[in-house]
Amino acid sequence: MTQFGAIFVDSLRLLRGRSLFWITLGISLFAGLMYLSIGFTATGYSVGFGLVAVDHPAIRAGSPMAGMFYFAIFSVFLVNVWLSWVAVVLALITCAPIFPEFMAEGAAGSVLSKPISRWRLFAYKYVCGLLFALIQTAAFCVLVFLAMRWRVGSWNPTIFWAVPLITLMFSYLWAVMVAVGIKTRSVMAALLSVMVVWMSCWMAKVVDDFAWSASESGEIPTISGGERLSTSEQATWKRYQALAELPYRSLPKTTDTVNLLQRFVRLEGDREFSMSEVTTATLNGVPAKDTEVDASMTRGSPQWIIGSSLVFELMVVAYAGWLFCRRDF
Repeated sequence: MTQFGAIFVDSLRLLRGRSLFWITLGISLFAGLMYLSIGFTATGYSVGFGLVAVDHPAIRAGSPMAGMFYFAIFSVFLVNVWLSWVAVVLALITCAPIFPEFMAEGAAGSVLSKPISRWRLFAYKYVCGLLFALIQTAAFCVLVFLAMRWRVGSWNPTIFWAVPLITLMFSYLWAVMVAVGIKTRSVMAALLSVMVVWMSCWMAKVVDDFAWSASESGEIPTISGGERLSTSEQATWKRYQALAELPYRSLPKTTDTVNLLQRFVRLEGDREFSMSEVTTATLNGVPAKDTEVDASMTRGSPQWIIGSSLVFELMVVAYAGWLFCRRDF
């Protein structure tokens, strides 16, 4: 543990020297403070700690809809936009220099001259990147947790499901960035490569959802709702479904890992609401039952989503570790 502590401090010193860690952590905390600034008055709600007030007969202090509205902001914006995209991008930018800078000529020599194996050194550095992402996500979730208690009067520990799930999602991409960073010793190449992989994961998910909807329900999603397929067209999609799903099954499930929050985070009230129900009620204006939630979001078990993604990550990490042990420093 002494060796790990020294390597963690060394990685933190590298990021602190470039101000990356503190800048990205500050941005995450600012987002949490903005959420905290939303409050409720006797006639409606306010933003910016009372700077802007909005009158609303249903969403006001003490009303049942106040808690639903506040939770909806978390589920619709903070989860689907901030935690799913912005926070992960910030974490990737924060951790991108760790391996390329460490592998710069002479930088790793002083560490390798001490009694520590290359595999252990690689593992310690890899875990350091995950810890930095975890710290940023945890700090943000603590602010959200306190904000919900202050603004709507309820403790909601299910929010902290975001910490392991977002860190898991980050780890899939972090493995790719580490492998490219070790191979090229370039921060920019590592960042660009991981963005390409991330976009590929998203596109594979879109194609998979399209193929599943066409083959199982006989309906193609459109902007206006859905287009029904004929029996022969649906049969054709069933024949090609396995091929269409192949990229999705091979790549890590970044989107589905974050979507697990829709199942695990819940709102207590007159009855327990899932985050999916709150999101649907906010977007459509009417509450939804669990059975009405998009089936494509819940058709994969958490064990399969996480397990298949970790298989991909372990393969990439093994390759990155092999490269690291073979490189000359």
